[in-house]
Amino acid sequence: MRITKDRNGTGRQGSILVVLVMCTALCVAVAGYFSIVQQQTMLSKRSQTWNVAMAIVEAGIEEGLEHLNNNYTNLQSDGWTKTGTLYTRNQTLADGNSYMVAIEDSTSVSPGIMAKAYINTPVLARNRPQTGFFATVGQTAGSETVARAVRVKCARGQLYTAAAVAKHNIDLNGNGVLSDSYDSGNPNKSTEGRYDAAKYSGDLGDIATNGGLSDSASVQNANIYGRLHTGPNCPVSIGPNGAVGTHWWQSFNSGIQPGYLMQDANFTFPDTTLPSTAGMLPPPNGNMVVTTYTFSTNSVTSATYPHWLSEIRGIATNNTYVTVSSIPSPKPPGLATNATYVEVASVPSPIPGGLVTNILTTYTTTKTFPSAGTYVGGVTTNASKKYSYNLITGKTYSYYRYTYTYPSYTYTYSYAGTNAVNTTNYFDHIIYANTTNAATALTDKTLIAGPNACLVLPNGLAGSEDFTIAQGAGVLIYAGGTSLSVSGNQVLNPNGFAGSFVVYCAPSVTSFTLNGNGEFTGVLVAPNADLKLNGGGNSDQDFCGAMMVNSIRLNGHFKFHYDEALKRMPSNGRFLITSWDEISAF
Repeated sequence: MRITKDRNGTGRQGSILVVLVMCTALCVAVAGYFSIVQQQTMLSKRSQTWNVAMAIVEAGIEEGLEHLNNNYTNLQSDGWTKTGTLYTRNQTLADGNSYMVAIEDSTSVSPGIMAKAYINTPVLARNRPQTGFFATVGQTAGSETVARAVRVKCARGQLYTAAAVAKHNIDLNGNGVLSDSYDSGNPNKSTEGRYDAAKYSGDLGDIATNGGLSDSASVQNANIYGRLHTGPNCPVSIGPNGAVGTHWWQSFNSGIQPGYLMQDANFTFPDTTLPSTAGMLPPPNGNMVVTTYTFSTNSVTSATYPHWLSEIRGIATNNTYVTVSSIPSPKPPGLATNATYVEVASVPSPIPGGLVTNILTTYTTTKTFPSAGTYVGGVTTNASKKYSYNLITGKTYSYYRYTYTYPSYTYTYSYAGTNAVNTTNYFDHIIYANTTNAATALTDKTLIAGPNACLVLPNGLAGSEDFTIAQGAGVLIYAGGTSLSVSGNQVLNPNGFAGSFVVYCAPSVTSFTLNGNGEFTGVLVAPNADLKLNGGGNSDQDFCGAMMVNSIRLNGHFKFHYDEALKRMPSNGRFLITSWDEISAF
C-alpha cells in the first residue's frame, strides 16, 4: 500500500480553522443564551418589583381612606402632618420599602387621597436593558428604587337607601310580608307625611344583604316591591307566591323581575359605638308649648320660588316661553332674538333701521321718450322709433322685524300647616335643639323639642318610653345594653319623616324586638342585632323608614315601608372612592 504525504500541512490547517469557527459560533450562541437568561431574570425581577409597588400604593390609599373616615373632624392626628390643605403621613415598612400618603381636603364634598410607593429594586433588576419594556417604566438605568403613585377622589355615600339591610341572612317566612315605599315629603305620595297605600305604594322598597356564599336571602312568599340586593354568590330562594319587582310586573308575574336581583350589596354600617357620657347632663323637665297641626293640602302656582320650604311639599317647575316685541328690562336669562323679514306697501312709522325701498316696474314700449324719474335702467330705441323701458309702477318697503323670546318659570307646589293648635304640657325629659343629653332611663314623657338633638342611653331602650317629636324636630339616640325593644306606640312623630327619629344600637346589642302593636316611623341601626319577629301587628304600617341589622327572620306577616325622603338627607355614609387614576411618581 502506498501512502501519499501532505508535505505542506495544508489539510491540518484547514481542519484547525473549521474547529476554530465552530468553537467561535458555539461561544457566541452560549453568550447569547446567557444574555437572554440574564435579561429575562432582570425583567422578571423588575416586573415583580413593579407589581409590589402597586400593592404598597393601595396600602397607602387604604390608610388614607380609613383616616378620612375615622378622624375626619381631626385629620391632624395619629401622626399626620398638616401643610396648607394637605395632611400627609410617611410609612417605612420592615423590608425597607416605604410610602407617602396625602389627603387633600380643600373640599368637604370630594376630598382626594394620593399615595406614592418607593420600592427597593433587587440588584438583578437595576441595570436597565437597552430595549424598552413596559416593566422598565419609572426606572432609570442603575436606579435602586421604583416609584408609583395613585390619586383617588372620594365622596360620602348615603346610608339609608333600602327598607331593610342585613349583614347576613334574610328569611322572610310567613304570609303577608311586604316591602314598598312612600315619601313623607311629597303630598302626592303620602297623607300628612304618613304612609297611605290608597294614595301611593312605590317601588323603592329594596331589601338587601351584604352576605355572600355562606349566607342566604330567602324571599319565600313575600312581595318585595323593589330590588333584592345581595353580595356575590349569595344563594337566593323564592316561594311559589313570592315576587320581587315593580307593582306592575307583579300584577302579572311571580318570581323575580329581570334586572331586580342585584349582586351589588356593599352597604356601609355606621359606627354605633356609644359616645362617652362624661360631662353630659340629664335632660331637664318642665312645661313646654307644643304645636300640633290639622293638615290640609292646597295647590298653588306662583311666579316666584317659595322659600318657606319647611311648610311646602312637592315643588314642580313649569316652563313656558314668552314672545314680546321689545327687549325686556332687565334682560331675563335665555333671551333669544327672532328676526322676520317684512315687506309693506307704505313707509312704516317710525322708520325702522335697515329699511330697504323696493321699486316695482313693468316693461313698457311707448312712442314718446319717458320723463325722467318715471323709469329705471336704460331706454331702448326700436327701429320703428319707439322706446322700451322699465316703467316705475309703485314702491314697497322691506325691513327686519325683531321679537324676543325667553323662558318664563312658574312653580307649582302644595302647602300644609293650617289650624295650628298650641298646647302646654309637662314633660319629664326635654331634649332641646343642637344639644346632647344622657340618661340612665326615660320614664313618663319625653319631648324632642328641636332639630339636631342627641340622646345617649347607656342602658338602652326598654320599649316603654313615650316620645313626642315636635314639628320640625329630630333626634339621634345612642342605645346601649344587650337588647333593644321598640314599639310603634312609643313614638309620636307628626312629621311623618323617618329621619326625625334615628336609633343607633351599640355593638353590644345583639337582640332586637319590634312590638307589632302600632306603627313605628324611624330609622333603626343595630349592626350586631338579629331581628326575629313572630307574627305581626294588625296595622298596614308596621314599620315606616329604614333598618340596618345583622340578620332578619320573620315568621308571620309584617310590612316594611321605605321613606323615599331619606334619600334627600345629606350624605352621611362613609367616604367611598369615586375615581382612581395612576399618576406620575416624579
